Amino acid sequence: MASKSRYFSAYPTINRSYLSGATGRQENNTFEFNDIVYPTLDSRSTNVIVQPNISENVFSRTNKDGDTILTPITTDNFNVIRLSVDTNYPHFNVDDRQLFVDILQGHNEDNMAISYTTPIDTQSTFFRSYPVKNKYCNVKFRNTTASNIHIDYDISLSKFSQFTPPSQLGDNVEFKEMTNLTRMANEFYDDVSREQFSNSNIVNTFGFFTTNITSKQIVAPVDIQENTTNTFVEVFGVSDSVSDAFEFTINGQTDVQPTGRIRNGLELFGTSNGTISVNRYKYIDTIELPQVNTGNVSIYKTGTTDLVAYIPKDMGALSSPLYYIGKLEEGVLKEVRVSGSTIIQNGSIEVRLNEGDNIRTIWSTGVLDGEQFNVWNPDYKLPSNSTCYAIVRDVDTTSFTPQRVDVSMKILKYKLQPSNSV
Repeated sequence: MASKSRYFSAYPTINRSYLSGATGRQENNTFEFNDIVYPTLDSRSTNVIVQPNISENVFSRTNKDGDTILTPITTDNFNVIRLSVDTNYPHFNVDDRQLFVDILQGHNEDNMAISYTTPIDTQSTFFRSYPVKNKYCNVKFRNTTASNIHIDYDISLSKFSQFTPPSQLGDNVEFKEMTNLTRMANEFYDDVSREQFSNSNIVNTFGFFTTNITSKQIVAPVDIQENTTNTFVEVFGVSDSVSDAFEFTINGQTDVQPTGRIRNGLELFGTSNGTISVNRYKYIDTIELPQVNTGNVSIYKTGTTDLVAYIPKDMGALSSPLYYIGKLEEGVLKEVRVSGSTIIQNGSIEVRLNEGDNIRTIWSTGVLDGEQFNVWNPDYKLPSNSTCYAIVRDVDTTSFTPQRVDVSMKILKYKLQPSNSV
């Protein structure tokens, strides 16, 4: 019989015709291969304490000087890394917290990169199989909370296991579901709209303009200009109604977060200038109001009369087709829809993509005399850290009224990893 290495722990029998001549032969004329392997003594441990803001590398050792030396395991003879984690420590772990596990792989022990990141809830049990990509592997637990997290873990390797997603129809598809999942019961976009996918959602953004516009204005009923200087500034809000006295939140592109996006609370004081934002913004694409605004709410750059965003009265929503894709996201522009009516016009609407200092037009349609209707379904990729929006160009503002054009965009946004994992 073939010699047993320290990696052998279970022996499935395999039909002779599938194996090479070097495989060990048994008395019943079957052959044996190792299946589940525990590569080192570090592969299994109980009551491991992962401290706040500390990364715990499983395969490592401490040298005589007290330095941590990483000792990744060899995985090139296997196809699956199996990980089991138990965080059920009710007397120690805080509920509703998440621990992150990073699977690091590489061809060189000194140059490992994260191939998978998975969130694990406290007070739960977790199991996942990760495909082997490279020669070496290490496993890292990260605690980004303010409390210790106690865990048990079990790490093994397998040569014959298949990856099977632990998901059922009707389940929410979490970040941890690493698979091309086929769901036959529901249309994909319906499930995204129902928020059943943790890593994706549909963004619908819209705006309109009438005759009070300027050249190259972002689509809006007021003058909001492109940010061609790539500047970030503090902002404040003010209404033209004294009844608008409440706190609301803004969200958009900022220059301080690793995600590129941050939410700030602003206080409205009716027709007086409100509080100034803590953070600096380039674009604002989302607002949340506690009540419907009775007046028109304008959000300005601090110290100027330059508008950044506008909320028409009684609307409770921003009035520009504009959206920022964060640093941990990617997007797909699914649809642009233009409709309305104009008189004596010969201008255009352009969809623009802003990436830092680079701004380019990705689509344009004419705004001519008469009824306006055009739909573009491009499936156009919106890269990380970019803003997509629509502008109006060369429209004659002295023409006769009434006239109005509406522009809407539908974006499918994908999160590349949970925002609280960085």
